[in-house]
Amino acid sequence: MVWLVLGVFVLAAGVGVVIAISRIAIPGGSQISYTPRPYAPRGPYSQRLLDRLVSGRGWIAPGATAYVAGPKGVWVGSAGLANVPIGTSMQPDARLRLNSVGKTWTATLILKLVGEGRMKLDDTVSHWLPGLLPYGNQITVAQLLSMASGMIDTNDFYAEPAYYVRKIKDPALRARVTAAFRRAQTDPTYPPTQVWIEAAAGEPLLYQPGSTWHYSNIGYMVLGLIAAHVGGADLSTLFRTQIIDPLYLHSARYDPAPNISGPHAHGYSLSPGDKLVDATGWTGGLAANGGIVSDAADEAHFLQALIRGHVLRHAQLTALETPYANGGPGLGNDSYGLGVVIQQDGCATPGFAYGHNGGGDGYMSSVQVSPDGSRVAVVLVNGYAASSAAQDDGSATLFNTMQRLYCSAP
Repeated sequence: MVWLVLGVFVLAAGVGVVIAISRIAIPGGSQISYTPRPYAPRGPYSQRLLDRLVSGRGWIAPGATAYVAGPKGVWVGSAGLANVPIGTSMQPDARLRLNSVGKTWTATLILKLVGEGRMKLDDTVSHWLPGLLPYGNQITVAQLLSMASGMIDTNDFYAEPAYYVRKIKDPALRARVTAAFRRAQTDPTYPPTQVWIEAAAGEPLLYQPGSTWHYSNIGYMVLGLIAAHVGGADLSTLFRTQIIDPLYLHSARYDPAPNISGPHAHGYSLSPGDKLVDATGWTGGLAANGGIVSDAADEAHFLQALIRGHVLRHAQLTALETPYANGGPGLGNDSYGLGVVIQQDGCATPGFAYGHNGGGDGYMSSVQVSPDGSRVAVVLVNGYAASSAAQDDGSATLFNTMQRLYCSAP
C-alpha cells in the first residue's frame, strides 16, 4: 500500500513476534505540491466525466485516460497530466499499470493452457508445484482463479500484521517475513512475490477451499508460478505469445518491474493537503496478480476479443463466465467467475456485464464489457490515495465514472 501498516518487529525466544503498529510513508521521491485546476465543463458528456476525475474538489488523480465503444462507434479521451513535475499532458494512448484488472489476463492465460490440454482446472497446486504450500493438495486451480482457495491475501497482512505474523510458527520463516516487511519501510519494491507466498504458506487456510469467496492476491501469484511451469516460459513470454501478439496489441506488456519499459504515465500517491509522491516504481511484489501495463485501447480490445470467443475455446470461455461465488462480503450483489466480476452494468435498462477494478500504488483502473462484446469501457488513472478511506472513495468514483461512460457509449 502507499501507506503501509508496519512497525518495529522484535523477535525473542519464547515470546514470539511483537509489532508496534505505526503508519509510515515509504520514500519514493520528494513530495510535490499539486493543486488541481477548477472543474470547467468542456466538450461532450464523456469528456466532462473524465475531466471531473482530475479537476475540482472531487479529483482522484492528476491524469485519466479512457476508451469507450458501443454498437455505433468509439470514443477515446484523456484529461490532466501524465507527468506532473514537467507538465506532460495525459494522452489517450498513455500506458498505465492495470493492477488487479490484470487478473483477467492471468485467468485467460491459465484457461488457454487448459484449452490446449496442458493442464486441468481441477489440478491441485501440489500437482504442479509440490511442496510450495503445505495445503497445496487441497486447493485446485479453479479455486485459485475464483478466489475460493481459502488463502490469505496481502491486504490481510497489511490490515493486521501483528496477528498474522505471530501465527507463523516456523521461526526462520517468521524472521524472513519480518525482515522483508522491515525492508519495505524503505524499499517500496518489497516484499517480493516469493516472500508473500512463503508467508501464506506459513499461515493456516482462512477457509476450507471451495467453501467461500475471499480475495487473494497471493493466490494469483501462485497461479503465475503454475502458468510459467506448465507453459515452460516466463510470464512475459507467455502473455506475449498467447494473448498480446495474436490480438495484435501494441502497448500491452507483462511488466511488473519497478522501472516500466517504454513510454508510460507516471503514477502518484496522493496524500492529504494535495501532496503527491511519484509511486511509479512502488510494486511491492507485483506479479501475476496485476503486472500488466497497457493503454486503454489495448485493454478494451483484449476484453472484446475475449468475450467474443476470439481468445479462448468455448468450454474455457464458459468456465470464465460462470459465477463461482454469488454476493457476500467483498462482492455485494455481484458474482465472481474466473478472474472476472459479473456485475450489474449500471445502465437505465438494467443488464449485466463482465468487469474488474484495480488499485495499487500510483494507479487505479476500472473496466467493463457487455456479454456480446459490443459495448466496453476502460478508464485508467495515475493516482492512488494514501489513506484507506480515500482509496475506497476514489475507487467508487472511478467505478461510477466508468459505468456512466459505458452506458453512454455510442
